[in-house]
Amino acid sequence: MRTILVFACLSLLGLFLVPQLPVKLNPSRRLPVVNVYFSMPGQSAQVVEAEVTSKLEGMLSRMKGVQQLNSHSGNGSGSITVRLSEHVNPDLARFEVSTIIRQAWPTLPQGVNYPSIYMSGTSDEIYRPFLNYTVNAPFSPIQIQECITDVLKPKIAEVRGIDKVDVTGAGRMIYRLEYDYEQLQNLHTSVYDIRSSIQTYLTKEFLGIGKILDENQNEQWIRMALVAGNSHQPFNPSLIQVKNTEGTILYLNQLVKTTYEEEEVSSSFRINGLNSIYLSIYADETANQLNLSKELQGLLAGYKEFLPAGYELHLQYDAAEYLQAEMNKIYFRSGLTVLLLLCFVFLIYRNLKYSLLILFSLVANIAIAVIFYYLFRLEMQLFSLAGLTISLTLIIDNTIVMSDQILRQRNKKAFLAILTATLTSVGALAIILFMDEAIRSNLQDFAWVIIINLTVSLFVALFLVPALIEKFNIEKRRKKRTRKFFARFRKKPFKWVRKMRGKRKLIYFNRGYEKTIRFMQRRKAWFIALIILAFGLPVYLLPEKIEKTVRKGFYNVSNGDDAGFWAKLYNQT
Repeated sequence: MRTILVFACLSLLGLFLVPQLPVKLNPSRRLPVVNVYFSMPGQSAQVVEAEVTSKLEGMLSRMKGVQQLNSHSGNGSGSITVRLSEHVNPDLARFEVSTIIRQAWPTLPQGVNYPSIYMSGTSDEIYRPFLNYTVNAPFSPIQIQECITDVLKPKIAEVRGIDKVDVTGAGRMIYRLEYDYEQLQNLHTSVYDIRSSIQTYLTKEFLGIGKILDENQNEQWIRMALVAGNSHQPFNPSLIQVKNTEGTILYLNQLVKTTYEEEEVSSSFRINGLNSIYLSIYADETANQLNLSKELQGLLAGYKEFLPAGYELHLQYDAAEYLQAEMNKIYFRSGLTVLLLLCFVFLIYRNLKYSLLILFSLVANIAIAVIFYYLFRLEMQLFSLAGLTISLTLIIDNTIVMSDQILRQRNKKAFLAILTATLTSVGALAIILFMDEAIRSNLQDFAWVIIINLTVSLFVALFLVPALIEKFNIEKRRKKRTRKFFARFRKKPFKWVRKMRGKRKLIYFNRGYEKTIRFMQRRKAWFIALIILAFGLPVYLLPEKIEKTVRKGFYNVSNGDDAGFWAKLYNQT
């Protein structure tokens, strides 16, 4: 009884942890690969390679744990891919790459856009928003975007499990600087001087990395940078000094005319004649997207309470809908699998208690396995759910073998056979953990789910199954006694008859088998062709059309007087 109570408590704990598991559509594990992209419009590949790619590549190669570094330089752009060791933390690697780029940025030539950093993932889906709304209103796009950013975006960001919220679709507000070329010539100033002064004024000087203690006295890494004291204030040209070629100091407001206006848009999007923008919501890696989607949709259902009149929100994409549909399919297939297995067990043993034993053992196995899913931080996505479905039959096999051994032989000697078979399966799945990083990131949750389920099934078969057999008082099904009329045919005088019948069947089988082998040996070519056709011929590899081709060759033909001339010869094939 104690064993059953222990397994019952563990099962309740596992059921309690089910909502805490991260449920999502695709694996979100990031590979230790950092991609750096940059552009240098108007420059050739040789210039990009010499001025930007080689410098960044040399600095990134000093990182710890670098296994491979590839770079590509093209006309106007370039990229660097840094592959790190699997033991490197991806977040720390991204932070270190960002620090290196900040240090290298002042040394890069003019015209280079600030490099962007991306972490490679197992699937492009992890970089897509799981919720996408379209917001339209009878106002300009920039007004809609500012309203959503100021009113709705902070409320969404407060929800636990949200990674980031993007509001896009409207042009940016920019400062437009206009200058008079003749005035710059009279003041001995160039556009390059103005650009350098603005860049120097806005540039943040990186000082290094340090540690601080938070409220809980835990160490945290911070980046220290030297910035202007009025960096949070609007752009003010009267504070920027420009030095001309004669050494005279001028202020920017004396050289240019500044206006604050909306950037010209290259395209527009409308719904029902109303201007629209996009509200994209990204989920955290550990978030349960099913629960998070319901919570956000409930929050945004009352958007009219927060936004002015005329604003409308339309749901364009919800990853949770497809995920829920796929999970419903998996639930249906898993339930049907378990139901068929239980039906077969009941038809064979014709014992309701035995069927309940199989069912209780299976439920306890899955519930206890959830505890280890939570401890190992496994994600419940399509791959791991497929592994859960596959492992159901293996779990039931272990339970049936152990229970049948206990009922028939009254011992647990079959556990060694179960242990050996389980370790064989675990060893075969462990190969996935040694594969290439890209393949392993997709399949490691699949492998871990099956390994955990099989490991837990060993303890269930060894401890819980015997306790349930004793509690349910399940006994071996006894055969009904044969009537005395038929019992006489089992006496010794008729024993030789049964032996002769068995020998005749064996003789007939051997004769038929011998004739079949001889016939196949005489028609060996036929059966080889039959086997080839059974597996199929690669007809799809044949070319669709076979045409005659003409080979053209040029030869230098010389006559006896060394008067050479060119002749064209045609050889048809």
